[in-house]
Amino acid sequence: MFQQLKFSLIVCLALLCLSVVPVSLFAQKAEINPYAGYVWPGNFTNIGDFKSSQVFGVRGGGYVTKNFELGGNYYWNPHFQPRKANSAASLAGDLGFPQGAVRANVYDVEFTYHFGERSLFGSAVRPYVVGAGGGLTTNIKNEDEFVLNVRSVPTPAGVVFRPNDVLESGDTFFTFSYGGGVKATRLWGPMGVFGDFRGRTVPNFLGHSNTWPEVNAGFTFSWGE
Repeated sequence: MFQQLKFSLIVCLALLCLSVVPVSLFAQKAEINPYAGYVWPGNFTNIGDFKSSQVFGVRGGGYVTKNFELGGNYYWNPHFQPRKANSAASLAGDLGFPQGAVRANVYDVEFTYHFGERSLFGSAVRPYVVGAGGGLTTNIKNEDEFVLNVRSVPTPAGVVFRPNDVLESGDTFFTFSYGGGVKATRLWGPMGVFGDFRGRTVPNFLGHSNTWPEVNAGFTFSWGE
């Protein structure tokens, strides 16, 4: 628990720095964007299907030019683990191997380019594209690991099963994401709204790779010129 709180504090401080420092250096606008979303991790090759889940996060950034924003992103996925229909994971659980509840902390450094304002339903919106790179770190509740699948090993006494792919609490994997969306800023004072669609790739997840879609929407609070 202490390590999780420490990690969250570090993330929040990093986002705050990424939001405020560009403003003081470049006298440009800054933003903080709390949001909720949904992700579909889908099928990891040779590991099987993972649960789709809601996610909850916050982004922050500063405009280093009129159109270009540098920032950070963090979200929490409360269900980063195989579906019940994943037969390999279900077998490992039935055999008594540990399978704690897996949460994922995802964090990125983002590079966002905003296009000129457009009019939509009487409001001014700015479409944007974004690319980001960072990490995904697991946190496993109740157990320190989740055995994803097992392998059979012949012995003189007969066949026994051993853990094969295992997620451990604190495992970290490189990820990168890419996509785009729209922002409508300062609709009510400093508050506006945004929504976007992204793809996220984990190129080496226990020796496997996967790409999944993410949809996010939330509020944007901006200040500066």
